[in-house]
Amino acid sequence: MKQGPLRLSRSKPRFLFWHALVCALLILGPGTGLTGSKVPDESAQKLRLLIATGGHEFEEDAFFKMFDTMAGISWTHVRFNQGAEEKLGLAAAREYDVALFYDMHQDPEPHRNSWLKVLEQGKATVFLHHALGSYVRWKGYGEIVGGRANFGKEVVEGVPNSSFKHDVNFRVHIADKEHPITRGLQDFDIFDETYDHFTVNTDVHVLLTVNHPDSGKVIAWTHKYRNSPIVYLQLGHGPSAYQNPNFRKLVERSLRWVASEMTSR
Repeated sequence: MKQGPLRLSRSKPRFLFWHALVCALLILGPGTGLTGSKVPDESAQKLRLLIATGGHEFEEDAFFKMFDTMAGISWTHVRFNQGAEEKLGLAAAREYDVALFYDMHQDPEPHRNSWLKVLEQGKATVFLHHALGSYVRWKGYGEIVGGRANFGKEVVEGVPNSSFKHDVNFRVHIADKEHPITRGLQDFDIFDETYDHFTVNTDVHVLLTVNHPDSGKVIAWTHKYRNSPIVYLQLGHGPSAYQNPNFRKLVERSLRWVASEMTSR
């Protein structure tokens, strides 16, 4: 018997469309859209990190272990008075993407002018904890960090004598819940050292605050010095802080954020 022309039911084209769509998604894989673009993967962003220390003792194994857990970040450690100064020049600065300072009680000479040239050109920079009290004889240092503490015998003009207290349990409050460094984080507790009576520049962007009698209120911020994105985190005295998952996340996100600010210029 002769058959008439083949007719597709109304549901057939719809079925073929959804079948093709599912196949496309399976080929592209999870984490992709219809354009085939991947969701950004932090671990894929390779960063070369320079860690500068000196002038303050700390538990090194526990501290550096923190960076070993950060996927996609390779780090080099230098000490002041043992080669760190040479890394703060224009030529050496090309060897790393982000500089992290965990130092204290430094003398600005002979590297101050070289470092200022690096910052003028632009270098992603993070300062941790006691780095707030470094370079007590250099007035301009507070402009770089976004604030300063004075733990030295020489009182910097306009900066009070700062205080500190070890082994304090306190609550950290997320001041900006939308910033890439703090997004998704909730207020958390930490066992750490507190600072009080330090200055915070009025033009910084506040990330974290604390309401505790032994602590200054603002303890973390971002800002920009010349062409360099800056983050300061006051947390981070010892292993109890290094092992705190929230602190680790803040440090890693700070490194990645300042790096991203450089690449987006």
